[in-house]
Amino acid sequence: MDGGRERHEIRRGRRRFRLLLVGVALVFALVSLLVGLMAGGVFPSSWLERGDPPTWMTVTGGVLTVLGLVLEIVALVRMIRSGTYRADRESRLWAVSISRRRELARAVRRGVVDSPGDLPWLRTTAAQMIRQRRFVPMIGGLVTMNLGQILLSLTPMWFVLFGVTGAMFAFACWQILRDAPRAEAFLREHPGDPVVTGSP
Repeated sequence: MDGGRERHEIRRGRRRFRLLLVGVALVFALVSLLVGLMAGGVFPSSWLERGDPPTWMTVTGGVLTVLGLVLEIVALVRMIRSGTYRADRESRLWAVSISRRRELARAVRRGVVDSPGDLPWLRTTAAQMIRQRRFVPMIGGLVTMNLGQILLSLTPMWFVLFGVTGAMFAFACWQILRDAPRAEAFLREHPGDPVVTGSP
């Protein structure tokens, strides 16, 4: 794959990912709106009423909200200053399909190299899996901020939603922290410059 075509494929891959994120956000917003509109007939009214938290809980909620926001900002600044954001933005993995990236990630987790030609791609995938650790403090900051907002309102419905999203975030963090050591072990076993120079 020549340089110009590769850059075009990388840009196209990033555009597809952005469209996917926008689509997910729109679906989530639509589902939230529908739940809100139907909540009156489905859930008891007490589930939607704002509570009256005691002073200590209000203070704790405010502290957690600010702390979560600070964690988000610090994690974002560290991600940009460390170069991991730019490395992922310019990664040649954007030029391959999602199914191919999943296939490469599975191979890294298992520590197998099916073909010598795959090795540069596997090294690149492993390096990216290690860099994904940066999302853990960002997720932690988001969860902390949401918990603080819940303590400020004490709305039962938001506790339920927090439990669902918290479980999803916990699973994402577990997967990231599980895969990063496997990727490091893969790079130790197959040392070399994790740069892709050929087509997948």
